[in-house]
Amino acid sequence: MHDKSHPQTSQSQLGLGQFGLNLSSLVVIVAALTLFRSWVAARMGLAPDEAYYWLWSRFPSGGYYDHPPMIAWWIAASTKLFGDTALGIRASVVLSVLVTTIAVYRTAIELELEQRTAALAALWLNAMLLVGGLALIATPDSPSLMFWALATWGVARLRRTGEPWLWIVIGLLAGLGCVSKYTNLFFGFGLIVWLVADRKARHWLASPWLYAGGIAALVAFLPVILWNMEHHWVSFQKQFGRINDGGFTLRYLGEFFAAQFGLLNPLIAIFAGLALVRLSKGADRAGRMPMLVLGATIIPVVLYMLFHSLHDRVQGNWPAPIYPAIAILAAMAAASASHPENRQSKHWRRLAYWVAPVGIGLLAIVSLLLATPVGFALPWRTPVDRLLGWPEFTQQVEKYRQQVGAGWIATTDYGLTGLLAFHGPDPDKVQEIVDRERYTFQPTPAALSQQPALIVVEEKDAARYPCFRSVTPLAVVDRAVGQRVVQKYQLFEARGAADDLLLKGCAQSTVPAEAPASP
Repeated sequence: MHDKSHPQTSQSQLGLGQFGLNLSSLVVIVAALTLFRSWVAARMGLAPDEAYYWLWSRFPSGGYYDHPPMIAWWIAASTKLFGDTALGIRASVVLSVLVTTIAVYRTAIELELEQRTAALAALWLNAMLLVGGLALIATPDSPSLMFWALATWGVARLRRTGEPWLWIVIGLLAGLGCVSKYTNLFFGFGLIVWLVADRKARHWLASPWLYAGGIAALVAFLPVILWNMEHHWVSFQKQFGRINDGGFTLRYLGEFFAAQFGLLNPLIAIFAGLALVRLSKGADRAGRMPMLVLGATIIPVVLYMLFHSLHDRVQGNWPAPIYPAIAILAAMAAASASHPENRQSKHWRRLAYWVAPVGIGLLAIVSLLLATPVGFALPWRTPVDRLLGWPEFTQQVEKYRQQVGAGWIATTDYGLTGLLAFHGPDPDKVQEIVDRERYTFQPTPAALSQQPALIVVEEKDAARYPCFRSVTPLAVVDRAVGQRVVQKYQLFEARGAADDLLLKGCAQSTVPAEAPASP
């Protein structure tokens, strides 16, 4: 029996009953997915970015060169529970997708959708290919996604109940989202759009509770502001200066749509497009309020991504925070299209039926490639190769370091730095020598540079390193996946580093390095 305060549309009459999906079955499916993801997360190799964020977590801070600090805080907390392991790094993001799933379900209920539609939206969130990836790989997108979804739940509940204290909750959640990723700043703009567009919400513009919520968001975001103030606004400059001076171009627009079509899950993308058509034509009475709330809060992000794509490439993960809203809109569109009065309802129901099997099935296959020896046995290159073979490669590098008596390992990119540090015996003895501005979070080991170094660099990127008095080619070492060599690295023995090397970094010469000796 439904709560009378929740007017519900009878979506079970619209063809959703065929899925047999209710809250109980959703709980079973999501619990099984969470256990499976935990198992995969514990077994699959680290991605380069994850290892880099693990370095951050060793020195918790109010900010970092590349991103706000939330992912580092999460990793620091989870590694205290599970140790410096793959599961320790990823446990928080596995749980975050569980929380996001709950937030999607509750948001749909607060928006007065029927329970089956809410359950379908929550299930479809887990069938989105990008979300499935964010459940396994520790990146800033995972907390960004979770806090955006929770803040959206707060708005939906506020819209239904009118409880003013919810503005404080919304503000805190929105602020924590910005501590996760700067993309979440757009949630604030979305709130303004909603307050103006929704007649029932406009009275909040004159309420002190709205502005108290803004203060709560600012307080949550304050550590990031203070850190940037102390570091010459470096993180803000990096993230807010992404559009280049190349001018207007259509080159990246199609790429943006194609990437989102795939990352959403192509079948969900079709229903999201159907939701857009419904929105443009004016949704039915039952769907008008949910589409207004969800559409208003995501439209600033959508417009920015479209604008950016007309100037430069949009990375596929950037729109991730709006995926929960898209899951709800797509589920609503599926319910409407499945209405028996729709002459095409049978085809839409059939298409909707395959959304979860296709999305979750593909994610399961990729996960098994990452977590089992199958990935090593494949005879061809795959995208998962970048996560494989690192422990064995690090052992080879460590053998050469000991052989030449080097006191530390020098690298030229942050991903390699993180992975060698994570898999090696002493992370403090692995240092990048190029972009030193990335490492202001850790103490500068100035004395380390006075010892001989082992330079490790991808073979294609090998160069001359004038910041050392002598650089001697040593060997070429392979990172292998089974019998396949996926990457070659050049090793150099280096001595006589500049005194300020680990303060200012090393400018690489564009002149290719001499060919190293064979191993």
